[in-house]
Amino acid sequence: MAIMKRGVIFSLVVVLFLVPLLSVPASAQNPLPAVELTCGSDPSMDVRPTSDAEISVQCTVKNPTASSEDISITTLEWDGVLVEMALSEDSFSLGAGDEENFDITFTGQTKIPATTEYSFEIEAKVDAWNGVPWGQLPEQLATNDTHIGKLKIETYGMVELLLSDVTTRYMEPSDEVEFTFQVTNKGNDLDKLEVLFANSAELEAAGFSFPSGKMVSENVAYQGTSGVKTLSVRSPSEVTEDLRMPLIIRAQSDNDATAEFSEITIQLDIEAPSQSGGIDGLDSLSSDDSLLYISIGGGVILLVLFLVVLIRVVTKKKPNQNPSANIQQPIILPDEPEFEDDFGSDLDDMFSDLDDEPQESDEFDDLFDDL
Repeated sequence: MAIMKRGVIFSLVVVLFLVPLLSVPASAQNPLPAVELTCGSDPSMDVRPTSDAEISVQCTVKNPTASSEDISITTLEWDGVLVEMALSEDSFSLGAGDEENFDITFTGQTKIPATTEYSFEIEAKVDAWNGVPWGQLPEQLATNDTHIGKLKIETYGMVELLLSDVTTRYMEPSDEVEFTFQVTNKGNDLDKLEVLFANSAELEAAGFSFPSGKMVSENVAYQGTSGVKTLSVRSPSEVTEDLRMPLIIRAQSDNDATAEFSEITIQLDIEAPSQSGGIDGLDSLSSDDSLLYISIGGGVILLVLFLVVLIRVVTKKKPNQNPSANIQQPIILPDEPEFEDDFGSDLDDMFSDLDDEPQESDEFDDLFDDL
């Protein structure tokens, strides 16, 4: 009997609430308390260093009933640590069939790893229906709706090329130079980093070649650095004039086509061989080399002349050492006035012992006459 009494009472309460709705046309909304909650697709946050690290997802709450409702929105689950979650509105008063939009905004930090993922759950609940507070409604009429989603972190790429020697490379035809470098993954996920010669087409058109290839790559972990890599360039085998060209070494991300490149430009200087012909198959000399050899040649000629003069002097001096050659001596007349200058007299005195017989001519004139 008690069960039958409770059923009768519940039926009377339901009828009491439904009486005002008897005049509603058959095409009207749900006569019982209800709420509908829908949200957009799961958000994905851009956390590049230049971004705002913020994203929103729009939700809609609707009153599908024929009576007015007061609806509240609450967060049931949010496990974000590096990201905050906030609702633009959390309470609504909706008439029969009305709906309103609100936003869930996620605000985080930049450079969050792409492997990060946060779950969230929100609930829309009827707080009052047809002016009757929720606490006064039968439990059987309680209603709510929920939405479960996930916040994802977008993958982005960022690279840094590390090359210590960026000085100009001076080359000759057919020379080969190597470039040793590393590259750092500054993105937020495992990335295949590539290093290549960005202007290889222009270099090839000028006659350059790439013995070890034009590109190298390596999978580098988040915030990691690659191993030591090497690429080489060989200069043209034939160069008719001096050539100067830039070599652009570029590092780029395979994960992110929009990521900025990391580039280093190095100048390549190739000096063409001199075009003046050689003698007897010898290579031509530069102007500096010519001056050097001319100076050396002039010095050798002067040395030869000096040796010839020295030999002639020694040759003339030897006969005077024979005792028979000392029979005749030059006569010195002290009383005779001297008209020659002191310098000439000194020279005559110096070389007088070289004469076989007295003579008035200068000793060096005789030597060069013999030559």
